[in-house]
Amino acid sequence: MIFIVTQQAVQTELIKKYWNMFESKKERTYLVNPSMPIMYFGNSKKYFDSPIRIITVGLNPSRRDFPDPDPFQRFQSMKQDHHYQFNQQYITALDQYFDKDPYKAWYDQSFEPLLNGLHASFYGNKENTVLHTDICSPLATNPTWDSLTKEAKKDLQTEGVQLWHELVEYLQPDVILISVAGEHLAKLQFKTVSDWETIYTLPNQRYLINSKKVQLAHKTASIYFGRAAEMPFGLVSPENKEKMGKHIKALTEKSDQPIDLKPFLHSAIKSEHHDAEYFRWNQEAN
Repeated sequence: MIFIVTQQAVQTELIKKYWNMFESKKERTYLVNPSMPIMYFGNSKKYFDSPIRIITVGLNPSRRDFPDPDPFQRFQSMKQDHHYQFNQQYITALDQYFDKDPYKAWYDQSFEPLLNGLHASFYGNKENTVLHTDICSPLATNPTWDSLTKEAKKDLQTEGVQLWHELVEYLQPDVILISVAGEHLAKLQFKTVSDWETIYTLPNQRYLINSKKVQLAHKTASIYFGRAAEMPFGLVSPENKEKMGKHIKALTEKSDQPIDLKPFLHSAIKSEHHDAEYFRWNQEAN
């Protein structure tokens, strides 16, 4: 009971911080208007009940999540009277995202096949239900993140990165899946338990999955990184993504089952280097 009350208090404080950020920046010309801050996408109740808690990580929400002519068609509860139980309306909107009208073209082609290998899904129809989060900012932009000016990126990520870390501490995931440009790994601020190593290689391809363990408040979490191309894990076929997911699941469960490919430690990975430097060679593989 104490845990539930504490969890609700943390959630309430997080909602306040996310909306404070939105209110302070909503007049920026590069923000989607109308829109709202996205703390996460997905069913948080099913997530917390999952045997393996998994989150995926992008950069910031898409403008396509607020389409014309009905910007809140994917967040139906936010169309109601906001003066009544606002926090519950907001959480309901986030929780029902994959039930209503998600941006399937992005999620289904990026993370979903890999998640299926983990017996997981964004859609709540597997053993483990996954939440999507964004490390740079919870605010949707137009243009996309890569096309923003340096000043705009700094304006958003100064607060956004810190909020993401607070969110992760609230969610306490077992697995964090991230597929972004390697430079964004420098934003990870958790204490390292064990440093980066390559735990999976694709046959006949220079594509690696790298992992490190980090310390959260109440557990150790594993971060898995693979380079992006247009979208997360964009260079990998759906079939190979599922194989990668099965491998990660076996590692997570400390399975004794044989693994298809032996772990491979790249010689460029050394503990004295910054996270973003580890994968410069991997980014160049494009």
